[in-house]
Amino acid sequence: MQTTHILLSAPAVNMSSDDGSPGFSEAPGIDEDGGIDSEKIKAQEEEIEGHKIDLELERIRDRRINPDNSFMVNTIIPQTFDDYTLVFGLIAGALFFGSVFLTSSGLLFEDSITLDDKVSGTFLDPSDCIDKTAVIWFETWVDQDQDLRVLSQNAPTSASSIMLLTLSNGSEPTVLGVGGVGDLSLTLDYDSLGEGEYDVTIEMFVWTDDATDLSNLTIHELTSLAHSSEASSDIHASKELAILLESMETSSLWGSTEIHKKMEKFDDEPRACFTVQRLGGWGWGLMAAEWIGGRETAMLTGGSAQVPPWYMATVSLGMSIFFLCVQYPLMHRLYHRDTDDLLSSKQMRRLIKRTVASASERLHISPDYDSMMIQDRAISVDVYLPYSTTRRTIMTPIDVKGTIIKDILLEFGVFGEMRPLQLKAVCVDSRRTKVPGWHIFQFSATDLGEIPMAEDYSEFFSSMGRFGNLEEAFHESMARWFKKHDVADYGAAIMADEEAVFVRVIYRPVTRFAYFLFKPTYEHLQGDLRQQLQSDLGDLIDGRTLVVSARNEKSTLADRAVAGRVEQGTKELAGEAMVARRGGIPGALLQNPFMGDILSSVEYVAHKNRSRIDRYGFWGLIVFVWIPFMASGVLVGAMLGLVARMRFQRVLAACFIGGTAASVTWAYTARGIIEFMERYHAEAFIPFVILLAVAFTWLKIRDNKRYRREELFRDSMAFFAGASET
Repeated sequence: MQTTHILLSAPAVNMSSDDGSPGFSEAPGIDEDGGIDSEKIKAQEEEIEGHKIDLELERIRDRRINPDNSFMVNTIIPQTFDDYTLVFGLIAGALFFGSVFLTSSGLLFEDSITLDDKVSGTFLDPSDCIDKTAVIWFETWVDQDQDLRVLSQNAPTSASSIMLLTLSNGSEPTVLGVGGVGDLSLTLDYDSLGEGEYDVTIEMFVWTDDATDLSNLTIHELTSLAHSSEASSDIHASKELAILLESMETSSLWGSTEIHKKMEKFDDEPRACFTVQRLGGWGWGLMAAEWIGGRETAMLTGGSAQVPPWYMATVSLGMSIFFLCVQYPLMHRLYHRDTDDLLSSKQMRRLIKRTVASASERLHISPDYDSMMIQDRAISVDVYLPYSTTRRTIMTPIDVKGTIIKDILLEFGVFGEMRPLQLKAVCVDSRRTKVPGWHIFQFSATDLGEIPMAEDYSEFFSSMGRFGNLEEAFHESMARWFKKHDVADYGAAIMADEEAVFVRVIYRPVTRFAYFLFKPTYEHLQGDLRQQLQSDLGDLIDGRTLVVSARNEKSTLADRAVAGRVEQGTKELAGEAMVARRGGIPGALLQNPFMGDILSSVEYVAHKNRSRIDRYGFWGLIVFVWIPFMASGVLVGAMLGLVARMRFQRVLAACFIGGTAASVTWAYTARGIIEFMERYHAEAFIPFVILLAVAFTWLKIRDNKRYRREELFRDSMAFFAGASET
């Protein structure tokens, strides 16, 4: 009943043949006897379906190549949420970095301590600070060599100064001193003292009416001058603290023991309030420390220098907001594809077949579409392509494969497809014969048709003469072409028949370090050669089709395919997978072998755990960004969410929450962590913990890479083997 309906609703056709008999064969799906031709109907349905898919592909192509009102491309007005996020990030970055610059340069509230003074003692900074802007005070800390460093602050710049440091532990006091002009610095060396607890007194003597440089005086002279009643100073400042010197044995990672020295400072005096300029200077220092060693390094560095925790959290959060809101929208725009732009299996198959058909016309090969097979997997796209040669085929099998891969990868780049491509192109005929250094066609009588016997050989000798002239002109033109491009001749041949002229050239760059310095691709040189031969041999070609093939002797399949990144198989798992070339941030990441392996491994894990990511991805991403683990910042978290195809808003929210929690947590615990490590000497285990984290991360990346590569090439090998047997 359904078939009848289709026939009745079909458009009117000519029901008579040329001789007047009924012409049922001209109706769609009707054979010569007036019956239903199921194969013809199936072919028509496939044609209609193919046309529909072509329209869908063209709509996707148009959206990706010519975006409608795309921000910063066709318009400066933000259109989408990620556009507004980018604008917000740029504005926030300008305000953040601008404020740090203004404060650190002293252009904005240079000597004011109002900000730190008002915040200290509140819930933002439980520890109180005191105003020392109008008095001389001492900044003290223990450096990495376990030496006590003392630096005076606010001493008059044009006044004679003496700073004395007195140590006492129940025996005869030890006095250190330094003289000069203005602020002075002094270092108490750990190795110069014995173990034990010491009381430290620091004194500063300043003569405001005298600018004599006292740096050349001995310690005895400095002490005598400082305590002489006749030369009493105009300003006297002092500070008291205690230090503990001890040493202990610690075990290294290799089982050996070493002596670990430790100086611990005890100072109950409240810290001095930071000026605005000093906060600005520490802003650049904290940013540099976080950029080099991560958020944890920055917080521990600032905590040891008593930088207010609220300021450390503000600097870290400002960096996170800027990089997250600027770089993530850019990565999302270049790497992410909307749901409507994701190619279905039918669209992928149609795209590949269409691309193969277009390439086959240029290569002059005949693909076997009935035997062609495509495997569309989550981690790769595999294509098995059998083909046969034609009279005009001059490309070698590797050139055929490279050209087809290049065309498919170019299409992948347009449609944003970043999965590796594996293609096996098989030549099913044996019409090629090998000649040393060259591959030519062997034409037979069946190719050219029956050659009639004739007694008049004038046309034969005339054609031979024309070909001789063509060959001579060809070699002259090639000599100029090799010289023009500074390449060596590794084989050049020309053949011709009545319909076409075939040219095949193999060259090799003679430039030193050609792999890095020789820029022209084989496509560029091949196009240039075609233009030159058409110009030089135009009259001799005489309207025939010119078929040109040029190949770099040193080129590889990846060079011919113009791939962005290549993954090589192993002896057990042979194969060569190629990723489409991309520009911008994603291109720099994906085409870098190291980062490409990491990102592809992360994407592989995301595909394997898709259900878990969909269920726990948001909260898991928050924890990942929050925890103090190597390479767990907001950008890494954003990339993880990106390759896991989480929604933009969810990734942004998760990274913002996790980044804020990490900044606040580390800022307010850094000082406590430092004191804890100092008290229990736990800092000796920090290298071990860092090494353990690095090793764990490297092992996970290596294992994920190995598992992905095994699945990538093992399944492809099985697919190609099965396709070859069918």
